[in-house]
Amino acid sequence: MTDEDWKDLSEGIRLFNAGAYWESHEAWELVWRRRNEPTRVFFQALIQFAAAYHQLDRGVYHGVVKHMRNASTKLASFPDRFLGVEVGPVKSSLELCLDEALRLGEGKLSTFDRRLVLRIDFNAPEP
Repeated sequence: MTDEDWKDLSEGIRLFNAGAYWESHEAWELVWRRRNEPTRVFFQALIQFAAAYHQLDRGVYHGVVKHMRNASTKLASFPDRFLGVEVGPVKSSLELCLDEALRLGEGKLSTFDRRLVLRIDFNAPEP
């Protein structure tokens, strides 16, 4: 990862944790475009993770479910800590949030319990 990649990863996490899901998606997409496999898949999962919560903000049920499922599938192949990101809690949160969205269904998505949305923990590895 380049210094620019680390900066954009960190900024994406800061934005996500502030509830700026679309903006975090955009920051991670910058890294995704520059990376090769398997790191590229990891960033694609983060992008889909952020997109799910952006769709939740917009009340788009099928977008929430689709992006959560896709992100969860991609993250399953990564260890619980990758590139300084605590991935284990992200995986668990995705599972809980997907279950909640499916339980509520399209008609009650507006009652989604936002306390289920986690803050991403990140500690950049030492150079």
